Amino acid sequence: MNRQKNGYRNLLVLGRNLKAGAKYEPEEIIAAISLIEEQLLWTPVEDFFRLFPPIKRYTDDGTWDYKSTLKMIEEDLGERFGKGDFLKLLMMGCYENPFVNRVGIAFMKATSELYRKKTGKSLLEEAMKHLFLR
Repeated sequence: MNRQKNGYRNLLVLGRNLKAGAKYEPEEIIAAISLIEEQLLWTPVEDFFRLFPPIKRYTDDGTWDYKSTLKMIEEDLGERFGKGDFLKLLMMGCYENPFVNRVGIAFMKATSELYRKKTGKSLLEEAMKHLFLR
């Protein structure tokens, strides 16, 4: 099996496990997602959206809709996944697959938890501090 297929398989397995209630330490989530990102590096973005289609919401209500997703894909991602593109895509929630959504949420929670462990502050506290100090 090639690395791209392994990446998608690992993404689905992690998402299914999370949806089923499996508990992971933040470090395990970050490690798993780093492996998936490495497996998808330089693979076609089009393949991702062929497997995990863009969100089918057609009304522009300020959140992700089909048109804004297609625009983002064209302008921000390009043809192939580069470094950081998969992570950015995970946090966007512009696709309908519930397993991928779970992985994106788990990634954001793990990142926040690791930051809190390291600094003693949540990412939200830091963001608010920077917003209001400007």
